Amino acid sequence: MKQVRFAKSVAVLLEDSVKKLVEKNYFSEEDYAVSYIRDVASFFMWNLPNLMSVDAPEYFNRYRVDGKPIKMVKYCKSNRTTWYAFYEELDEIYSIVYIANNHLIGHKLGISL
Repeated sequence: MKQVRFAKSVAVLLEDSVKKLVEKNYFSEEDYAVSYIRDVASFFMWNLPNLMSVDAPEYFNRYRVDGKPIKMVKYCKSNRTTWYAFYEELDEIYSIVYIANNHLIGHKLGISL
């Protein structure tokens, strides 16, 4: 059975995302931001093995943990925000090593906003 795991660094990124969403007034309360980020994480946790993946751009190889090629998948959370998960696959384990949205990394993906 395939498993999806988050690298510890991704947990920190997600916590920081909650803080940024509140600081930048995307959400007025931290509870809403936490719920939003949990939804993003849950989506990847439950759906990643079934999503269409592509090779990540070379830039994202810096996040390798096990030296495997980095793949990427996306989640269109809204008409303005798409989240990307970058992962390595080892046997039956998908290890998410980086996660961000188009507002943060669009320029690394060649996406204009």
